[in-house]
Amino acid sequence: MSILSSTQGTPERVWSLVSLVAANEGRMDRADAANWLNPTFLENGKLVDDKESFAQVQGAATALGALTLDNKALELNQACDTTDYRSFADWTHQHLRSLGSDQKDAVILEAYAWVLARCRQEGDSAWFRAMSASEQADAINEALPDGSDDDGDRRMNTSKLASWRRWLIFMGLMEELPMSGTSRFHLSATKRLQKEIERRDLPRNVEISAEDFLFRVRSEAPYLDGGKMFLESARNNSIASDERRLSPVLSSALRDLHDAGVLELKILGDRPGYHSLTGDIAHKVSAFHAVTICGDVKI
Repeated sequence: MSILSSTQGTPERVWSLVSLVAANEGRMDRADAANWLNPTFLENGKLVDDKESFAQVQGAATALGALTLDNKALELNQACDTTDYRSFADWTHQHLRSLGSDQKDAVILEAYAWVLARCRQEGDSAWFRAMSASEQADAINEALPDGSDDDGDRRMNTSKLASWRRWLIFMGLMEELPMSGTSRFHLSATKRLQKEIERRDLPRNVEISAEDFLFRVRSEAPYLDGGKMFLESARNNSIASDERRLSPVLSSALRDLHDAGVLELKILGDRPGYHSLTGDIAHKVSAFHAVTICGDVKI
């Protein structure tokens, strides 16, 4: 079972199961865990036991590698960070970015990489927001390498699209806005980029070149511009490479962090080696040649 095919295995429910097992010294009887998360209840005088729901949560947790099933017991992966919800999100992101393209759950970030590459080609993300859920699922499935999920179905369909969005939101790669329709799901890498800057041993209050900064970003987020997933997706879908022109999603994240004082994007006249930003043409920063990470900003 893959993460996306476990449609009832939402990030929140997976975290509930993982943290429950962690609280029980890293090992718990599967039946006991099921009773904790999905207790039986009476409905119209009948006892209801929702086994399928728990099975999908377990399926997502084991597909993620946070838990393993040993006989009839669930065991915690000791490498999994269960300090809190945000730490688990960071661990999830770290795990998914490490997957090879031949692994079924690589589809989560590979799909994101393709969307970003296409956004750079188009100059904005309006093309994606304008699509219905079925159109988005079809477009992503067409862009992904050939193959099927372990459920025998397509790698992306409308049910898996909903799961995909939830996991992206969980990892800080998408925002859900208070509106209706598919346009409420806003592509945004701001939270994740901010978190990776916090986690990386980057020099503070020192100017570093744009190339050096972006190289470090790509090593932590290979689905962003110039990263391995991004380049592979662009190549597989005949999207032209343009290393000096950043996608609207990465451009927006950098501008957001610049405005928040997390970092400072610097440009000096027509200095060579600058990177141009796309998207918000009204923003005061349209290009940069260097970055300063502000050390006194708490993230």
